[in-house]
Amino acid sequence: MLGTTLPHLPRDPVVRSSGALLALGVDCASRSAAKGAIPEVTTAAARSGSSRLLKNLRLLHDALN
Repeated sequence: MLGTTLPHLPRDPVVRSSGALLALGVDCASRSAAKGAIPEVTTAAARSGSSRLLKNLRLLHDALN
């Protein structure tokens, strides 16, 4: 379910609580040793900023690569 949802989270406008859902995605990807880039996550992780959403996007990107 997260694999289907995660590519849609980095869009504007940001969906409320998407940072928390991304945190769950990071946890799941880390625990399962999942690999494989998600292009939308890769693009969004390259953005500048320090919001919870962007921090979790970067963590997810790192976990998947």
